[in-house]
Formats: sequence, C-alpha cells, structure tokens
Amino acid sequence: MIKNLRVIKSAVLGMGGSVVELVPERGCFYADVLGKRLLIDRKMAITRQSFVSSQFTRCKDITHKLLQENGLPTPETACFYGKSYERDEAEAQLAILRYPIILKDAQGSQSLGIFPFVKNVTEAIVILERELPKYKSMVAQEMVFGREYRVLVLDEKVIGALEMIPPYAKGDGVSTIRQIIEEKQNMTRRRTEFDEGLNRLLDEQMVALESVMPKDGIAYIKRSSCLAEGGETRDVTDDVHESIERICVEASKAVGKQLVGIDIICEDVSLELSSQTFDILEINGKPDLYIHYEPTHGRTRNVAEDILRFMAAAA
Repeated sequence: MIKNLRVIKSAVLGMGGSVVELVPERGCFYADVLGKRLLIDRKMAITRQSFVSSQFTRCKDITHKLLQENGLPTPETACFYGKSYERDEAEAQLAILRYPIILKDAQGSQSLGIFPFVKNVTEAIVILERELPKYKSMVAQEMVFGREYRVLVLDEKVIGALEMIPPYAKGDGVSTIRQIIEEKQNMTRRRTEFDEGLNRLLDEQMVALESVMPKDGIAYIKRSSCLAEGGETRDVTDDVHESIERICVEASKAVGKQLVGIDIICEDVSLELSSQTFDILEINGKPDLYIHYEPTHGRTRNVAEDILRFMAAAA
C-alpha cells in the first residue's frame, strides 16, 4: 500500500472511523469519521480559496515568483522555458546569479532532475541546452547552505517538522568508504553514483573513497537530503521557533494553500529568524505525510489525524 494512504487510513481507524473504498486503484476513498463523510485522496491538498491552482506549488518557477512578490526569503532564481529559450537571454540571466548554482526541472520531485554545484555560466548553458528539451521548463537557483528542514503547515500552525539529514557513510575502523556505500546501497531504493561530485564532496571532508574511517566516524555522501539514498530524519516539531512558524504560515498563504510541506534551509530551526540566514527552497502543495511517522530520530507525529480533524471541522 502507498505510504501516505496507509497512514491516513490508519489515522481514520484510530479515531474510531471507517474507510469506504471509492476507486482504490487511484487511492481514493471515503473516511467516515467524527460524524462526517470526507472524500480523501492519497495526496491531500487543502486550499485557502476554491480557485487556487495546483500549479502554484507544483511549478517551482511560479512558487518562486509568489514568494518573491510577498517579500519572503528565497534564493535568487532564473526561469527558463523550452518554447521561448534563447541562448543570449539565458546567458544574461545566468550571469546575474552568484555561483555555485543548482539547475532543476521546474516540475520535478523526489530529488530527480536536479544538477547541483554548477560552477559557471558556460557549464550552466551546457546543462540547460541538454536537459531543457526533456523537462520543458527549468529553474537555476543560487545554492544556499545550512541545515535542511521539512516543515508541515496546516492553516495557522506547524503540525510537524523534520530535520532532513543527508546520506552518510559511518566508519567501522575496517571498511573503506566505497565498501560502506556499496553495502548501504543494498538497503536503499536509489544508488549513489561514484562520480566527480561524490569525489569532490569527500575531498572537502579530507577523505576519499578508499579511506578507512575510524569507528563511528562520519563522511557525508550527499550535500542535501535524499531519503531514497539513505538519508535520515529527526523530529524537531517542538523546537521550531515562533518566528519561523510565522514565516512558514505566511509562505502557505502566499501560495493559497492551507496544507503545505515547506523545504527550508537555515542554521537552526530553534533560533530566532532574524539572528540567522534563512531561505525557503520549495513548497509542496500535496506533501508526504508518512515521513512524519517513525522518523529515524525522535517521535512520531500523527499529522494525518490533525488534518482529518481540521477537514471534519470545516466540512
């Protein structure tokens, strides 16, 4: 069963409700709960107005423009479209950005269609002209650094927050980093490529693929979180500073959604917003809920029940 579907149905039953299948092949069912019948889809979306488009969060270029229009902190971004692409104009847009940058499929998800640590305009143009025909639209974004978090906002509050920990190799005092990665990949859905990017990242940590790390030593093998490659999660819901909660709620309003998963990068989610660097990377209008259940570190947050109670009260 699809992970979101499992946690939603479990929450319904845990609240004393019942599930009536509608179109199970599409993950669509009725939840009879709290005296209401709710029509549920495995990818929940709750908008602030009935006319809000799903594009506002599905398309990274539109999300960026909305954040920018509302004065919310987000990395400088350039947008490119296959139908209107011209090299001279693209070079001019890319020249304004601070490098390194990351290029992304404007509608991509699950860490697919991303090209990080692009060093200059020439390299960016090569990637754009190779990949844009495939993706139709792409964004180029200045890279920002810090700790990565996923914040789940429902209406006016944060109901779940996770620190997203990049995949890493943990030393045992005997195995090389290459051997540790290969063993770890037997338990992951997606492989980590042994490429220039990995070698560069390890070099920055003063190790190499053939290095033997001391027991419990850590070497990161990705710069950003990717659960499919062995990334981990830590529940930090109780640590979110009220100023960060406020700006995440404002971001949800900027895209017209009451339920969103917001990807942010900052120094520490527990600190006052004004005392640190802070950027909103992306907003997901149909966020994954299952990741808030049984995180690698910390406690489960029953976010599906929170959402069902909100929906029943509004029905």
